[in-house]
Amino acid sequence: MMMFLVLVLLFISIPQVRTGSLLTGTNDPNSTALYNNRRDVQEIDVLRQIINQETLIRVSLVNDVRAAVDDVNSVKRNMTSTETTVSSLQQTLNGLKSQVDSLKRDTTLAQKVETLQWQVYTLRQDRTLEHRVETLERQVSTLSQDNALQRKLEILQKKVDSLTEEQKRENNNYQKKIQEFKRKFSRKIADVYDLLNNRTLKTVQKDAKLNKDCQDHYIEGQTQSGVYVVYPFHNETQVRVYCDMETESGGWTAIQKRVSGSVSFDRTWAEYKNGFGNANDSYWIGNDVIHELTKGRNSSLYVSITFRNGTTLYELYQLFSIADESDNYRLLLGGPATGTLGDSMLNTGSPYSDLSGMSFSTPDRDNDRYRFNCAAYSTRRGGWWFNFCHRTFLNGQWSPESWYRPWYPTVRSGTSVRGTMMMIKRH
Repeated sequence: MMMFLVLVLLFISIPQVRTGSLLTGTNDPNSTALYNNRRDVQEIDVLRQIINQETLIRVSLVNDVRAAVDDVNSVKRNMTSTETTVSSLQQTLNGLKSQVDSLKRDTTLAQKVETLQWQVYTLRQDRTLEHRVETLERQVSTLSQDNALQRKLEILQKKVDSLTEEQKRENNNYQKKIQEFKRKFSRKIADVYDLLNNRTLKTVQKDAKLNKDCQDHYIEGQTQSGVYVVYPFHNETQVRVYCDMETESGGWTAIQKRVSGSVSFDRTWAEYKNGFGNANDSYWIGNDVIHELTKGRNSSLYVSITFRNGTTLYELYQLFSIADESDNYRLLLGGPATGTLGDSMLNTGSPYSDLSGMSFSTPDRDNDRYRFNCAAYSTRRGGWWFNFCHRTFLNGQWSPESWYRPWYPTVRSGTSVRGTMMMIKRH
């Protein structure tokens, strides 16, 4: 394009040099004679006309050049637009290729396409069936782009999900029915066992004597310490207790046992009345049971405290019994008291500390002789036979900070205590 413009400019500039010299006469010494000669004047007019024509030609050429330049610029713009369009088409083509690759990865669809292509290949072998080949090709194309198959799969999936949920509901109902049947069956079995146990118990009551306490078991030859069943009320009411078959000739029934802080002794009047805890761990046998085991009998009380270093101290009282609930389970305690703990219940040297004759108190039932309820005091909560509070309190709170005077003065706090036990035996 630049070379073309240079040639045009050279073509235009050449006539300008020649005609300029003719008009000005700078190169012709006889110019004055030419002007005087009419013929020359006519020639000059002809030359002027030629110059004018050349000028028009030059102007036309310039315009043509400019038009060519505009055309070139327009072509450039069209080429830029075309390149943009080509780029867009390339992106679209890449997207279509990705879709095709995705469809190829669909095993089911790929198998169908492969099957149709094989059919196309087979039909192509028969030139008379070209129209069927074209039909199958259109089906292949339609199948590759149509998502109707996907919609059918979604519909089937929804049906499968619906059936699955229904099956889950049926399974849940079935499980509920099974559980209900198990509960009914268990109740029936329990009823049968209860019936058999009642009959067996009645038979045993007729044929044998029920063991009222651990001493009865010991007399029958049971010499292994552990948990036994006793019948303190002379009926079918069973009570599980710990029996010590080794200490002081054996046969001791534990009415109180503490080996850990897992069982709280901060209990109500009703709980101390009926008993609480577990004979395998820690428990209070129940005031009604204690009354039944000691009424009309001479029983001894054996108290022991085991320390964290393994040492055990004890105190033995020869006489022990409590009244019934109508008399607030009043304690009757007698000596002599012997042992290694020291007497902190009977002969303490102060009438305000002796426990014999005291009624039982709990946080919800105040029967002590002090101006407030000793059983409900923050560091003394629990049931006991309080006087003016206490020098001895084996049912105190297990935490060392709160267990005040378990057995004063020998044991001033619960810091070193690992376990306690109160046992009775008739004599």
